[in-house]
Amino acid sequence: MKRSITTFRDPVAAIWQHAIHKAISQKKPGEKLYLSSREPEMTQFNAALDALQKNKPIPAVDDFENVIGNCAKSAAEYVWAEIKQNAERASQLENELRDSKCDPLWAIALETYLAWKASFQPIPYVRYSSLSDFVIPLPDKPDLVIGVIADWGTGLDDAKWLLKEVMKKNPDVLLHLGDVYYAGTDDEFRGNFLDPINAIAPNIPVYTLSGNHDMYAGGAPFYGLLSQLNATPGLKPYQQKASYFCLRSANWQILAMDTGLHDCDLSTVTTNVTYLDPQEEVWHVDKLKNAGGRQTILLSHNQPFTAFGDGIGQGPSGKPLAYNPKLYSVFGPFLNNIALWLWGHEHNFEVFNPYLGLKKGRCVGAAAIPCLKAENPYGLIQNPDLQGQSALPSLAPGVMELSVNSDGWYFHNYAILTLRSPKSQFKDSKIEYYELDAANQGSSILMGGENIP
Repeated sequence: MKRSITTFRDPVAAIWQHAIHKAISQKKPGEKLYLSSREPEMTQFNAALDALQKNKPIPAVDDFENVIGNCAKSAAEYVWAEIKQNAERASQLENELRDSKCDPLWAIALETYLAWKASFQPIPYVRYSSLSDFVIPLPDKPDLVIGVIADWGTGLDDAKWLLKEVMKKNPDVLLHLGDVYYAGTDDEFRGNFLDPINAIAPNIPVYTLSGNHDMYAGGAPFYGLLSQLNATPGLKPYQQKASYFCLRSANWQILAMDTGLHDCDLSTVTTNVTYLDPQEEVWHVDKLKNAGGRQTILLSHNQPFTAFGDGIGQGPSGKPLAYNPKLYSVFGPFLNNIALWLWGHEHNFEVFNPYLGLKKGRCVGAAAIPCLKAENPYGLIQNPDLQGQSALPSLAPGVMELSVNSDGWYFHNYAILTLRSPKSQFKDSKIEYYELDAANQGSSILMGGENIP
């Protein structure tokens, strides 16, 4: 059974997926729809839009052998015209969708999209007043256990089951490295993030980063979520106020950045290289320069470097970049002193060899989006722009690889950090990696671990 969830790195496309799912949910109230990822309207739309993005003809059938109907084609062509900012073509297709004899689902999806477009406001990004803002205490424990998940916000059974497995490790804190699907709308943040968190992990501090999908609906739902996380009296000292923050104990600081803010621009999202708000850069540098002897762990949604897929974005040469020069310009001078950098965005699990001076860079983005081995998610960047580096980043040989089940799907993945505060045990701090069969719910399996720093 095919389980893929197609996602697009574009706000217009993501909002349309949200709108199609919402329309299908209205037609089929009470049914488990798996983000409508297997519903014919969604699979036809996805296949048609994917072909347009790749400058290929729209195929006759989608990956599920459904004939791609004229209504799905028109919707995909309309979305492509909106993405390319071809107003004349978009207006023509909008009228066709309104006046056609298509299933009313497409008209409902169109109106949902147009309502979002009309209400779109600048992202309500929160800036600090003082460099001491957004520094949050970690729970005062000698051995602090922290669960780490990324790209988790699907609301599906796989995601809920994985969180239950995380909670079996009795974490004191839960970190989510961003992305609630499809587009970070109010109802998606409620149903795909907050409700499962409240049901499964109700009594520990929870922090979430800004991913690109979290900002596609405009960002207001993300900031509304922050006011609801850690809102009970016992958790309020740990409340997150902004999309970037620093969690601190006597010997550790976990520094989380916002790479989603500039990875959702309507005109450049398919080619740009994300970057931090300039004021936020100053804030992070202050924390790194004034760590007070603490070991630093960095968190981001987007990757600082990669060896896979289409890379980070396009460089001046037009070739795909292997690393993000904008993030490197901020953090490069400090990388030798960073104990660990964790990120998501790619739906893979990657343990990299040292690169750019960073000893331990790890992608843990395999928490919930199904990933098929046959789709070659670990395919190397072709013709990369290495920006002066001698080679692509490389995976540590034979360290840890996600298992593949009998149907060809990679297992899901999460991580558990254990931070030891007594100086005598400082070097015993560690991160452990766990995997779970993405199709057949069973117990999680310890893949291995490593000491930090």
